[in-house]
Amino acid sequence: MSSSTPQSQDVGAARKRSPQKPNGGSFRKGEFRTKERPDGLCEGPGCSNVIPGGRVGVTSRHYFCSNRCGNRFNKTRYVIGTCQYQGCQAEVRDSHHRKGPIYCSKEHWHTDVHERLLAPTGPFRVFIEEYLRLTTNYKKRSRSTVKGYLSRFFTFAVQVEGINSLKEITPRVVSRFIAHERNRGTKTNKTIGFVRTFFAWLQAEEYTDQINPVIPGRHSQGESSANVQPYTDADLRLIWSVVENSDNVGLKLAFSIGRECGLRVGEVANIRLSDIDQDKQTIHVRLPTKNMRARDVRYHNDVAKYLELWLKLRNPNCEHDHLLHGKRLGKYTNSSLDTAFHKLFSNHPSSAPAFRFHRLRHTWATRLMNNGMELAVLKELGGWVSWSSMQIYIKVLPETIQRQYQETYSRIQEANETGAEESFSLIDFALMNSLAHATHAE
Repeated sequence: MSSSTPQSQDVGAARKRSPQKPNGGSFRKGEFRTKERPDGLCEGPGCSNVIPGGRVGVTSRHYFCSNRCGNRFNKTRYVIGTCQYQGCQAEVRDSHHRKGPIYCSKEHWHTDVHERLLAPTGPFRVFIEEYLRLTTNYKKRSRSTVKGYLSRFFTFAVQVEGINSLKEITPRVVSRFIAHERNRGTKTNKTIGFVRTFFAWLQAEEYTDQINPVIPGRHSQGESSANVQPYTDADLRLIWSVVENSDNVGLKLAFSIGRECGLRVGEVANIRLSDIDQDKQTIHVRLPTKNMRARDVRYHNDVAKYLELWLKLRNPNCEHDHLLHGKRLGKYTNSSLDTAFHKLFSNHPSSAPAFRFHRLRHTWATRLMNNGMELAVLKELGGWVSWSSMQIYIKVLPETIQRQYQETYSRIQEANETGAEESFSLIDFALMNSLAHATHAE
């Protein structure tokens, strides 16, 4: 290789803090910062030219005799493998070493995942694809989830049961699927629900005239009450201590919103700067939400405190108007925000085990209800469509039962002493009935 004027180049150098001068003090803006470098070989692939030593930039990490050698080096750097989409042999370059299959584009990734999920479903694949294409029951982002659950059931039907037609899927097959998954240690709650809805669609489209193989009373897998319990005060203090002692103000703000406003993790990630009214201390929860209902919620001291801190630290160079962003300035999604909390608590396994952001919503609703908030007001603040959907979020605490028991019998005793007839208002009756249902749901 013919050599050219030796020069040094910085390829992909990481940013470092400004170094100190040898005699103390810091460099002024625009002042050239250098270091001594000894003689060395060019790092270009196949090049053996020697680059004389001298003073180079302090952030320089790689040295080349020419731009051509630098470009050749870049082409081979960060290559982690070839795309695993069938028939594609493109090289995949990334600065991070990722686990699992790698792809050269999102299109190849989605196509390959789609194929791997539906290929084992055999003759049922055409029905699943048509269902996902035509049904309006699910949002666009939920279709991949539905696809995964349906493929799970029909893969079992084809590969384990040897079934090739819809008529062969009976309630016994569903029962055996539940037993099979239970032996593997996995739950089937959502899978059975999606399968039942899928067969109802097949009946409506006249693809089958048999009864729905999912029988609610027989195949329903009720959630354990332990999965919907709110955090106790002690657990919440322990979890908050981990978040508060971290240096991530954005996560402190997100946690405070979940604790004081009862928002879902996706609703927190979707908050925009224009949704916040600091004068009224309210947050507008915009669409899309789980129930497709927008609402305004109020916040309190912790949210106000960390909101003020975060707005001072929020990087104005991020190219979106979302309130929160990550270290790379990208907006959060519900999964990436969950992952950020998971990474935070993974360093404190003994302090905050099995943290789930959604349990903050249970804690918020339970606290407000047990401290006297009317259920109608709580329903509006939480954005629930029905009373039954709200009931699984609230738990009547033992101290509330004891307090209201004492207060009620005190009124009864006073009425007996004065001779007045006992009576209940419609509001009292509705509250007692709702508390009874909530206790039963627990």
